[in-house]
Amino acid sequence: MLKRATQQGVGPWRVTFIVNCAAAVVFAPWWLTGGAPFNWHSFWHAVLCGATFFIGQILTFLALNKGDVSITTPVLGTKVILVAFMAVLFAGDKLTPELWGAALLTTAATALLGGEIRTNRSRVLPSLIFGFSAALTYAAADVQQLKYAPAWGFGHFVPVMFATVGLLSLGLIPFFSAPLTEMPRRSVAWALAGGVLLSLQATGIAFSIVSYKEVTLTNILYNTRGIWSVILVWAAGTWFSNTESAVGNTIMGRRLLGAAIMLLAVFLGLRH
Repeated sequence: MLKRATQQGVGPWRVTFIVNCAAAVVFAPWWLTGGAPFNWHSFWHAVLCGATFFIGQILTFLALNKGDVSITTPVLGTKVILVAFMAVLFAGDKLTPELWGAALLTTAATALLGGEIRTNRSRVLPSLIFGFSAALTYAAADVQQLKYAPAWGFGHFVPVMFATVGLLSLGLIPFFSAPLTEMPRRSVAWALAGGVLLSLQATGIAFSIVSYKEVTLTNILYNTRGIWSVILVWAAGTWFSNTESAVGNTIMGRRLLGAAIMLLAVFLGLRH
């Protein structure tokens, strides 16, 4: 949906703005579910987490815009390993050999699912710098949720976190290629639909991390989205004007291999 929204010259900044505003609205009602009493200490932790997540978004865009997607996508997949390291260093997690193995397999599978064979060497360095920075920043946001959210409660922490993301998105307005009013209605509809789905996805991730304190396993399971993306492109890609299934049998075969490795990673993670 988001890829469809960026077509017709819409560009990523306006789509990102719409998605983040949708997230702020979708998460706001969670405040009514309650949590610990308001305190400024937890409030600023939630703001910090939201700012970290927003910076990860910007770095991801820079990696894709200035770098090569065939390098950036696998590099972003290293987030699951970075989450495991940071959970041990900053959140006191103790990870089993099975979980470390699952994290490594997930990264390898992500490379197979997302990367292409040919790369533009002149764009390698930006891909690596911005891609690793984005992965590290997203990992930090996950670990911050693990460490800080339980003290205030999911119902209070997450609305403030994504309200922060929405407010920071106002800073994207000067970078719009054209005003929002000139954005095609169909692109707005696709962006809103994608934003709602992303918000539901983020709800599942954040709730799992905060409630069950399994940040590494959550990321391993979340990365199975690579499997579903391959299936959706093959089965229903034309509904979204997506032609990726035409890349050839070699690339799609490699993606299926990545999907198989991903399932193995999930099996090892669940054994943990």
